[in-house]
Amino acid sequence: MIDVEPLKPIKTSLYFCDSKFHVEALLAQLGQADKYGFIVMDGNGALFGTLCGSEKVVLHRMSVELPNKHGRGGQSALRFARLRLEKRHNYVTKVAEAAAQTFLAHNRLAVKGLVLAGAADLKHQLLKADRFDPRLAAHVVAVVDVAYGGESGFNEALALAAPVLASSRLVLPPLLSRLFPAPSSPSPHLPTPSSPSCF
Repeated sequence: MIDVEPLKPIKTSLYFCDSKFHVEALLAQLGQADKYGFIVMDGNGALFGTLCGSEKVVLHRMSVELPNKHGRGGQSALRFARLRLEKRHNYVTKVAEAAAQTFLAHNRLAVKGLVLAGAADLKHQLLKADRFDPRLAAHVVAVVDVAYGGESGFNEALALAAPVLASSRLVLPPLLSRLFPAPSSPSPHLPTPSSPSCF
């Protein structure tokens, strides 16, 4: 008896009584699909994920509590502002180190490209940070603004980075539906069956 385990989970199920084995789903996994890394940052935390073909995976999450801007303090306002900037810097440093651990394997980049996403200026600070590995910075293919963090921001970053990731099968169907929308109403430029046509 031969036991075959697929490289990745197969999301389709087939049941055929046939004279041959249907291994198309296994053969499709042997094709090289580009793997892209995602870093989604906001004031509540960061999410690290990958997109490979039609499979998106959340690799790591980290949470943080950054202080907001406030008008407290009088004479202590400068101290509060300095503490706030220091905590933001520490957070960006921690995300940069986690990105190196997540997306670098054996001193080589484990993804084809990297997409930075976030709601504020944190993603730009990460890109300019000293602790952000230059091998990762060289492979940043897109920096996108998202309204949310976490899983919702990951999904939104997938949609916004679609032009860059057009080869991926997860973003290809929505992109095609935007490029070639289904006709909902007759176009004034296309002839209708009742109008005369010239061939």
